[in-house]
Amino acid sequence: MPRIPARTIRALTTLTAALAGALTLTAASLPGPHYSGTGWKAITSHNIYSLSPDPYEIVFASTTARSKLAGYFTAPAAQVTTQVGVRITVTQTLDTTPLGTCPPRHRIIVHYLHQPLGQRGMSQARPCYATANNSAWGGHILMDSEYWTIPNWFSTTPAVNEARRKDATAHELGHILGLDHPNTDLDRDGTVEAGECVKNKAGLRPLLCSPNRSNPPTSEGGKFTADFDIPGLRQMLANFTLRKNYVLRG
Repeated sequence: MPRIPARTIRALTTLTAALAGALTLTAASLPGPHYSGTGWKAITSHNIYSLSPDPYEIVFASTTARSKLAGYFTAPAAQVTTQVGVRITVTQTLDTTPLGTCPPRHRIIVHYLHQPLGQRGMSQARPCYATANNSAWGGHILMDSEYWTIPNWFSTTPAVNEARRKDATAHELGHILGLDHPNTDLDRDGTVEAGECVKNKAGLRPLLCSPNRSNPPTSEGGKFTADFDIPGLRQMLANFTLRKNYVLRG
């Protein structure tokens, strides 16, 4: 019976050890999915852990919702399309899917309702998720009509009032796409408070800050904050692939 020379055995042993070390290093250095970061957080409470790269569309529950709100979703939809890489199209489509039912895949239905939560000034997103991979599916956005029907709802300054309306609509879109409120206990007093969110050098908070990010510069109204929300959405998009492909863990 032929035998493997001793020198070959030693060489194979050395090679095996080297390969094992390389595999260990590779496993440790592989990127994995992340569900929070500076100024952003995944809405895992709604079972959403990623954002699909496939297109999404915004539709409307009524002609009133379409005429009142379509223009408010154009800018944030374009921002996600160009800066995140997920195409979102604002359509003229009407969809009467009931609130308690998830719409077809990647459809976001916008409603224009008076106090949809039974409280003054409260709007809400109702995100749905894909059961197969926990990516953002779409869902319903319920905007409180009081922002438009009551003069100066947010501010007596028209430009500020309009910027806050834009922020409110884009905020709810952010929830549908998988972002949660990123409030955190910055002052370490044991309580996470309203408005307690990180700020960038310009003093701007994340758009998803709860209940809002206060008064943004009017030029920023309705835009996801470049330092916080956009990196969060990009990571959620990356998570879609990482959650499928990431097997080894360091």
